[in-house]
Amino acid sequence: MKNHHCLYTLLFTILAQPVVAADLSITIENIHSHKGNIYLALFTKDDRFPDVSHQTKGITLPIEHATVTSSFTNLADNEYAVAVFHDENNNQKLDKNFFGIPKEPYGFSNTQLAPPSFDEAKFSLSTHDIHLLIKLR
Repeated sequence: MKNHHCLYTLLFTILAQPVVAADLSITIENIHSHKGNIYLALFTKDDRFPDVSHQTKGITLPIEHATVTSSFTNLADNEYAVAVFHDENNNQKLDKNFFGIPKEPYGFSNTQLAPPSFDEAKFSLSTHDIHLLIKLR
């Protein structure tokens, strides 16, 4: 019985260890107007990426300069992708023209020019903090 108690104590100690987490900081550049807000969306799977209504986490940032920086903290070891857009008219969506081409500035992780797949935009985050630079197009 004493051995079982030691085993349970050891197991509890191992399972009670905190999950390793890291921070993701993102700098968004090439902001040409102070109108509206920047929408920053974090995704953990490819389901409907880059549709921000399906994001894992999101941040809305006011614009005070041509560059803004924000962070997602305590993220688990995983693959992530980021989509960003400048909502110039504050209607909380990325406006597009008749052909589906964005009318407002946007950007993605891994500096994709066109809307990428999740696999094209993804990056791995493990135990080390990461900083991304995304330029709006």
